[in-house]
Parts: sequence; structure tokens; C-alpha cells
Amino acid sequence: MTMSSHEKTCLIVLVGHHPNRLKLSIDKESCEKIIFIKEKEKISGFEYKSRVLTELTQYYQEQIILTEVLEFSFTEQTKPVAELTYIICMQRMQGYKKVLVNISGGLRYMAIWFYIACTITNTEIIHGDFKYKENIEVGITQNMNLVRLSLNSPTIMQFEFLKLFFINHENIITALRNQDTFNSLLSNIKSFESIEDLKEFFNNKKKNDEQITRGAINGYIAKLKHMSAITLYKNPENKKEKRIEITYIGISFIINHIFNNYMKKESI
Repeated sequence: MTMSSHEKTCLIVLVGHHPNRLKLSIDKESCEKIIFIKEKEKISGFEYKSRVLTELTQYYQEQIILTEVLEFSFTEQTKPVAELTYIICMQRMQGYKKVLVNISGGLRYMAIWFYIACTITNTEIIHGDFKYKENIEVGITQNMNLVRLSLNSPTIMQFEFLKLFFINHENIITALRNQDTFNSLLSNIKSFESIEDLKEFFNNKKKNDEQITRGAINGYIAKLKHMSAITLYKNPENKKEKRIEITYIGISFIINHIFNNYMKKESI
């Protein structure tokens, strides 16, 4: 039976060194598109994994399934959280109502980053419940739908604060619509050299509204730092001041927030 467009499913797969293991898990799902994700860096096993990807893409293209290969940088901690959030939102914007993330392949720390992104975006994350014979996967019972723990999400006002770190946060929707790369989106990110700079920028955007105090700015920073959404670095030129930057976790929160608001408006 042909699925209608609003029922389309995209499966995002973290690729490891075992193509047969992944095939067992992937074949349990019905989907119109598969995105394979591998490491960008040439680490140990890179050439073998490239052969695995060639085998997988050919196998599923023969089944008339749209396939795509993306490279993520896993050497910079938490960057894959924001990258995957961006890709998930992009698929949903393209009309894939259901997005699944399969972590049956890849290394443990990669799966952790993907788990966090799925928690932020409320995306189903699965792992194969395999049958083994002498430590080799020979079958599969099902794909387990992993339980996602709830994360502390920023409040509406905290989201407004996080938007200050984007030159233009509305560019996120344009980037998603144009299917721009995640790295190109990072050129839209800004940072602040001090709390005073952040306070001045905030108040300039507020214009005639009530001006915010340095104490209130510190309150935002403390709460968002606790969520790992922003981070502070000592300014080497002035040990008293601290550079304030949004983290990849914070970027992930904002991408998901902006996208969800956009989709709500589109559905009205």
C-alpha cells in the first residue's frame, strides 16, 4: 500500500563497522528515506567504514529507498547534538512526519550525543534487540524504542535570551528550508566579550522597554549555564571579565524551539 505524503518516514542511522547488524535493524522499519551518518575524521577503521557505507547505500538504493550520507564531526564534544537536531528539523520540514534515529551502529559516545538530541527534539530513538550465536548477530527480535529522560528546557524568557547569540535567529528557518549545511548556520552565531557587552546589547534590542540590570543578566547566565546552554571563558586580556558563548546544547535548544514555533504557525 502506498503511504500518503504526510505519513512519510525518515530513518537516520548511525553507521558502525557491521553492515549485516545494521541491515537486520533497518529492515525492521518501513521508511522512504535513510540518512547514514559517519564520522568526518579519518580515525581508526575509516576506510573499512567507507566500504560498509558503499554496501549499505547500494543495498537500499536497489530497494528504491532514497539514501543520503552525512559526515558529522565527533571530535568536538556535543557538536553532534546540535548537528543531529538540525538534520531532524530539516527532515520534518521536508514533509517526513515520522523521524526515527537508529543507534545500533557507532561508538558509545556517539550514541550518547544522539540520545541527547533525540531527547531535546522529542524524536524516537531505537536500537536493535539482536539474536546472537557465538557473539555474532544472526537475527533480530525487534527494534527497542529507548526511553528518553526529560531534560530541563529553557523558559520562554530564557529562549529570548539565547536568541541574542544569533545575528538573526530567523535565519534558522531559511537555512532549514534551503537545506544549508549545519556548519554554514554557525556563521550566524555571535558571542559577547563581557557581561556588560551582553547587557548593553540586550537593552539596545529592548529599546523603550524596561531595561535589564546586570544582576538579571547574571541570573539568566547562571540558569542557562546550569542547563549547559551557555558557557563562560576568562578573557585573557582582562581576567575580571568573561567571554560568554552559546554552547552546542544551547544551539540545539534554539533550533528546535524556532522550528517548532514555525511549524505551529504554518499549521494554523
